[in-house]
Amino acid sequence: MKKYPFWLKGSVIVTGVTFLFILLANGKFILMPLAFAALLAMLLEPVSRWFERLKIGRAGGIVLSMLLAFILLAGVFSLLSIQLVQFLNDLPEAQERLQSISGELLTFFQQTFGISPDQQVNFLQQGLQTVIDKSGQYLSTAVSATTNVFTTVAILPFFIFFMIYYKDRYRTFLQKVWKTENTRKIDAMVSDVQSVAQHYIVGMLMVISILALLNGIGLWILGLEHAVFFAVFAAVLAIIPYIGIIIGSLPAILYAVLFTDSLLVPGGVVAVFAGVQFLEGNFITPNIIGSRVSINPFMALVALIIGGELWGISGMILFVPFLGILRCVFDEIEELRPYGYLFGSKAEYEVENVTEEQRE
Repeated sequence: MKKYPFWLKGSVIVTGVTFLFILLANGKFILMPLAFAALLAMLLEPVSRWFERLKIGRAGGIVLSMLLAFILLAGVFSLLSIQLVQFLNDLPEAQERLQSISGELLTFFQQTFGISPDQQVNFLQQGLQTVIDKSGQYLSTAVSATTNVFTTVAILPFFIFFMIYYKDRYRTFLQKVWKTENTRKIDAMVSDVQSVAQHYIVGMLMVISILALLNGIGLWILGLEHAVFFAVFAAVLAIIPYIGIIIGSLPAILYAVLFTDSLLVPGGVVAVFAGVQFLEGNFITPNIIGSRVSINPFMALVALIIGGELWGISGMILFVPFLGILRCVFDEIEELRPYGYLFGSKAEYEVENVTEEQRE
C-alpha cells in the first residue's frame, strides 16, 4: 500500500472536516429529516421484514410497521397530554405563589441591600423590555422553525418508507462505488451499522422506560402531585446525553418549591433525580446500550456541542448516535481504525491480523 506523508494526510483531513461542517450547516434543511428517517428506518426494518414474512408484501409490511410505531407514539403522547392538562390546571395557583414569593424577595432586597421596591420594579421592567425586544427579533425565526418542523414531520413517513423499500439498492450502490469483489465486507459493514443503530434506539427506549419508572417511584414516595408527568418528562429528555435529565428535572423541582411548605420535598426531588442520574450514567445505560455503541465521554460532549450549534436540539439528539455509527464504520476500515479507537470507550486497541499482501 502506498504511504503518503503526514502533512498531506493531515491537510486532506482538515479540508474534509471543514467541508463537512459547511455541508452540515447549510444542508440541514434536507440532512436533518434524512438523518431522523435513517434512524427510524433502521429501527422499523426488522418489523417490516417480519410482516413481509406473513405474505403481506414489502410495501404492506412497511406501512404496517409505520402504523404500529404511530399507534405507540400516539399512546405515549396521549398519556403525556392528559398529565399536562392536569398540570396546567395548577398554573393559576402557581402564579399566586410566585407573586407571594416575589413580594418576600422585594422585602428581602430592600432590607439587605437598601434597594427600594420601586427601584427593583424598574430593574425588572427594564429587563422584561429587553426580553420583549429580543423576542420580537426572534419571532419570525421561531415561526419559520415551527413551519419547518411541521414540514419535516409531514415528509418523514415518505422518507422512511422509501429507505426501507430500496434498502437492497443502497447496498448494491455501495458495492459498485467501492468496486470490490469482496462484497462480504461491505455487507458486514452495512449490517453492523444497522445493528448498531437498532441497538442504540431500542436501548434508549428501554433506558427512558426505566428512568421514567424510577423517577415516578421516587416522586410518588415523596407525595409530589403530577409525578407521572414529571417522571416521563425528565426521562424523555434523557435522550439528550448528560444535560437532558438535568433540564428535565427543573419543572418538578420548581413545582415542589412553589407548592410545598417545607424544603424537604424539593430537596427530596433533587435527591431522586440525582440518584437516578447516577444509576443511569454508571449502570443502566452502560449495561443496556453497551460498549458496542458507546463512545468516550469527551467525544460525546464534543458531538453534543457541535450538534447543538449546527442543528439545535435535533443535533444534540442525533450527533451522539451517529458518532457511534461512524466509529463502527471506522472499525471496519483498516486505515480509519485508529480514529474509531479515538472515538470509542475501549482502552484496548484491537489489531486485525492482515498480511501486507492482503493490504496491497
